[in-house]
Amino acid sequence: MDANGESPSSDGRLKRNWPWIIVLLIASIAVWHALDFPDDTDVEFPNVARPTFSALPPPAYRLAEPGDTIDRIAIYVSSLALVIAIAGAWRDRQHRRPWIAAIALSLAAFWHASNPGPTFDGWHGLSWATIFDSSASDTIRVCLANGATALLGVLVWGLWPWARDFQRVWDQAQAKRLSGLIAAALILTLLRLVELPGLKPDGYWPRWSFVGGLVFFVAILVKLTPVWPGTRRRRVVPAMVSVGAWFLFVGAGIWLSWYHRPIDRLRTVVPGRIFMSAMPTAKGLAIAQERHHFKTIINLFPEDSPFRSSRLPEELRFAKANGIQYFESPTEVSKSNEFLDLTLKLAQDPDAWPILVHCHACMDRTPAWVGIYRYVVEGWRLDDVFRFIEGHRGYRPKASVTLLYNRVLPRLAPKRYFADETAALLRQCAEGTPDPYYEQLEAERNGANPIRFAVVDEEGRESKAKHLPSLTPHR
Repeated sequence: MDANGESPSSDGRLKRNWPWIIVLLIASIAVWHALDFPDDTDVEFPNVARPTFSALPPPAYRLAEPGDTIDRIAIYVSSLALVIAIAGAWRDRQHRRPWIAAIALSLAAFWHASNPGPTFDGWHGLSWATIFDSSASDTIRVCLANGATALLGVLVWGLWPWARDFQRVWDQAQAKRLSGLIAAALILTLLRLVELPGLKPDGYWPRWSFVGGLVFFVAILVKLTPVWPGTRRRRVVPAMVSVGAWFLFVGAGIWLSWYHRPIDRLRTVVPGRIFMSAMPTAKGLAIAQERHHFKTIINLFPEDSPFRSSRLPEELRFAKANGIQYFESPTEVSKSNEFLDLTLKLAQDPDAWPILVHCHACMDRTPAWVGIYRYVVEGWRLDDVFRFIEGHRGYRPKASVTLLYNRVLPRLAPKRYFADETAALLRQCAEGTPDPYYEQLEAERNGANPIRFAVVDEEGRESKAKHLPSLTPHR
């Protein structure tokens, strides 16, 4: 036995050091995602090479997005801290004030994890940073400031007895092996507030740091929580209540995170003009519409197919009710070039702004379209286009994007395309792989019944009374 009466066995060391083991595991996962580059092949076109253009593996950029995986983990852990703090306040009546302070800290962390910012669609959000955002509404800023003040007041009130006798409390913490956990929790949590220069991707390491700090905070609460009295059978009900409360808090946190991004993958392409997203729900579209006031929706997925989205009818009804012009991709490949030209013209027409461009998952078609817009209209370099797609998708683009760019970019921007080193690399990557577009085009010419662009009504049917606008590119 050691001086503290603890066994030096492996079980005793594991009992003492489990928080450090968990944080080390989290750190190893973070490092792995920052070092491991995907290198698998696309089963659809296995002979097309897919180089990675980003400095770090694409998954790292995706994980660092507000509201994505790392923030979701922070919601789980902060919800656990909140449940333990509430249980401690209920059980340890002799030291209730510090437990109430722990509840205030847990609530602040939970709110921070559930309200990530800044969001990619430019919305100021409900994060604590919005208090200092002059572009946010005064009502939201005042409410958040009052909430932060209340939590700070509860924290000071709860910890004041300890603060007056800090040395004794710190000595007790050292005796219980808590001082290292407290210091680690404080340091890692504060690191969430800073971005170290040159450390990419933005938000990746600070978000993981926050998760680590929360794990240490939970460990402190666990070590301070009194053992629930009685037999194991008597502990079942409190355990079930705690699990139910955790699920409740996690659900609330996910909902708050969804409110920040009510449409999956929603982000700004050009502020105030073009936005991209996955297929919206009616509720998500209604919230996004309040913020951005879309005038045009472009659906890049050909819905006249067996893969038609079940969300399409409600989106069409919403578009009609709000006077939003709606353009849907045609099924026939013979119309694809004309449709692409139309959407690029719409993207440059002030009367069509703001525009929401989407497909079903915003993983392939939409980021590929945005890449074409970036290259043709905004003049981006092609390697920067691929870095953008990789960061948004969290993975390398499918091989079909290489074939698509080899086909459409020479037509849309021939001089730049044939002078671009990355374009030459794409042609080399696709050597020996025929583009199925030409096979489908030939099949349609030999018997297909071509249709106009699918400008559809609220029931999903093509409107024969409508004609596509004749637009002049903005120069």
